[in-house]
Amino acid sequence: MKKQYEKIRRGNKTIYIIWCLLIGMIGSILFNGWQRQFDDTFFDVDRVYNHIAELASPKYNGRLTGTAGNQLALTYIENYFKEIGVEPGGENGSYYQNFEHMIASYNKAPYFYINDSEGNRVQEYVIREDYRDTFEGRGEIEGELLYLPKHIRNFPADEIRGKVLLADVALDEDYIESAKDYGAKAIVATIYDRDWRLDPRRRIEPVRMMKGSGNLYKLEDQGIILHYVTVPTFVELKRQAGKKHSAEIGYHYAFQRANTANILGKIQGKNPNGEYVIFSAHIDHVGTDYDGRYFPGALDDASGTAMMMEMARVIKAQKSPPDKTILFVGWNNEEGGIVGSRYYTNHPIYPLNKTQVIQLDCIGSVTMEKIEFSSAGQKGTLLRDKFKQLADLRGINANEGSMLNSDHGPFIEKGVPAVLLIDSFENNALSHNIHTYKDDIQNMSKENLSKVAMILLDYIEGEVYEDFLPDYLKTSELIFLGGLALFGIGSYLIHYFSKKDPNRVIGKVRVEDIYYGTPFRLLTKAYHYVLLMTIVTFMLVFIANVPTNFNLIIDQGSVHTNLSISLTVKKSVLYLRNLLTDGFGRSAGNQDIMKVVLKSFEKSIILILFTLVFSTIVGIMKGIFDGYRSGKKDTLRTMGTLVALSLPDVLIVIMVHILAVLMYKYNILTPIITQEITRKLVLPLICLSVVPTVYISRITTVVIHEEMRKGYVKAAKAKGLSKNKILTLHLLIGIVMKIIDSLSSVVPIIISNLIVVEYFFFYPGVIYMLLKAYQESDQATFIGLSLSLGFMYVIFNTGFALLAFMLNPLKREGIQ
Repeated sequence: MKKQYEKIRRGNKTIYIIWCLLIGMIGSILFNGWQRQFDDTFFDVDRVYNHIAELASPKYNGRLTGTAGNQLALTYIENYFKEIGVEPGGENGSYYQNFEHMIASYNKAPYFYINDSEGNRVQEYVIREDYRDTFEGRGEIEGELLYLPKHIRNFPADEIRGKVLLADVALDEDYIESAKDYGAKAIVATIYDRDWRLDPRRRIEPVRMMKGSGNLYKLEDQGIILHYVTVPTFVELKRQAGKKHSAEIGYHYAFQRANTANILGKIQGKNPNGEYVIFSAHIDHVGTDYDGRYFPGALDDASGTAMMMEMARVIKAQKSPPDKTILFVGWNNEEGGIVGSRYYTNHPIYPLNKTQVIQLDCIGSVTMEKIEFSSAGQKGTLLRDKFKQLADLRGINANEGSMLNSDHGPFIEKGVPAVLLIDSFENNALSHNIHTYKDDIQNMSKENLSKVAMILLDYIEGEVYEDFLPDYLKTSELIFLGGLALFGIGSYLIHYFSKKDPNRVIGKVRVEDIYYGTPFRLLTKAYHYVLLMTIVTFMLVFIANVPTNFNLIIDQGSVHTNLSISLTVKKSVLYLRNLLTDGFGRSAGNQDIMKVVLKSFEKSIILILFTLVFSTIVGIMKGIFDGYRSGKKDTLRTMGTLVALSLPDVLIVIMVHILAVLMYKYNILTPIITQEITRKLVLPLICLSVVPTVYISRITTVVIHEEMRKGYVKAAKAKGLSKNKILTLHLLIGIVMKIIDSLSSVVPIIISNLIVVEYFFFYPGVIYMLLKAYQESDQATFIGLSLSLGFMYVIFNTGFALLAFMLNPLKREGIQ
């Protein structure tokens, strides 16, 4: 009896070994996950909010680089790092990286007057009410107003020289340089468009009365004064220009050298020679106005600094250190031209080729509509893609950009992967209060700060701690996976002891009796199919959730990719959960995907079933006919079968198409060929049935030839039974059993041919709709249809295997 099961046991052994290895691998991952689990519940948004309120308070006086307020901010962060146990990450065992730079500050109150042709003052404009500065140009000038409705290059230089230009176009470097070359005294501009003038709902003042901050590298070049004014002021200035009035502008600021520093805290990772992750923000702001009023800078960038400080506390509070070394950095003098981070990239304390940067700037405002992830370069865009995926998984509105004018920019220039997290200015840029007196704690939202934090915490968990523990699994899901694992281990033990100790008793039953018993055999077979369906389903969803722009770069031994295995696994699990609770959801065209799937599934099932029935009947009849005929033509028929099986699917479809056209042309069976059911079912059925019919025919012929040589057939012939009685009484049942056994091999042939048949005949089955969803980039529908296709295969394969097991006594006895 044992010999009867030897084949089965050999096959099962491989499956059991694979399963046990899988269980071991999963167990190892889970064990390691428990060891280094990252706990995101330590995060406290109130702490972030309080840090912002502190840094934006009057005692820091706007945190301008080189001032006492800026130094006070550095001290505040240093003391906080010491309090939470973050070690120094700067130079010479300190928290600092010192550098020197030029700082600009007002040395005289600015003014902006309008004088008539007689020199009488007719209008006085107030900075931060009517106009704003840009730290472009300096000095005292006077010149006639000249309105330019077009680009400056459309006007002769003589007309421009000595004038104060009213620019009614978008300014760029070329415009400013041209104005300077032509001898203009100053440029006064605004920002508005046609929509602002025509749509009252869009009449939000486009020029915020903010303090300018600019690149202060060109110390010797005074440049040309550039001011922006409000729209009403610009309209009024146009009228003044029409009267040939002149402008008198005074704009004074002085440069001074300042010793300042970046501040760096460090949490050492498990691998001393491993990679580095920098969480950073800029601690400086624009200080005070000419009259001593300070700019709080809550959003810009006390918000990023506060979030960086809280991330340091959260990571330090974990039970185990991160896999990578984490640096928490406050860059200085970002407002003066992104100076601190550029100094670091030119004088790195840690190897840049092992570093990645997450820059936080202007996050969590009350007007935030989206989070923007900005980066550039191959490595940077891969990092940016990961953050976008994290936001999408959380359902947080986000977009991707390429802005580089923050402290991540110098790193990208050096080829370091870096990404900026910032409130997106799309649609709501005009409502931000950065560089104004209103950028105080009232400008911040705890809810929006928490959204940014969730993305950062997810990134830290998956990429910094490499915590693969699926803590998002529900109890029911854990029970299901645990049940699969326990049954797999239990069935393997029964298989093992049936060989090593078959007389061992479990309960009151011998192990050998359990192993060879029908219930265990049925349960094991069902388990294999459930396991197969689970794995195939998960793999389909996993592959569908891999980023469509997947990319991988290996540079100096470091791997950079936008694919996160843990994130993709999580997305797949959540998709399957939603699938079971809420269905497939809505398509890109806002259709119910479940209805699309069910309708196309029904169409494909009908076509496959008709094909199976037609192929089986015709194939058996053809096989019987060929099997009873013998002689020299056997070789010909065999060659014909091989040729038919080798025909490409496309060729079969084309041949049927040509045949249908010829039949229609010559009025052959015209009433039938023109009917809709013929075009939408019969013709696809014929194309789909060719290969399986030949396949079944060949199997039938082989079975007949084999059985005809056996003793019971020869005995029947000796008794004088006719060929028909031998066929019906003896051969037919063997043929049917063999065909049933082979149907599980026929179904993949039919499903693979569906790709061509449904596409060419526009048959709205699963394959046709799948291709359509792919062409339309409808990921949700594509996943749903892919799952239904896999489910279709499992249904047919499992159904025919169980049918063969139930009908064939030899299979039940374990002989076949």
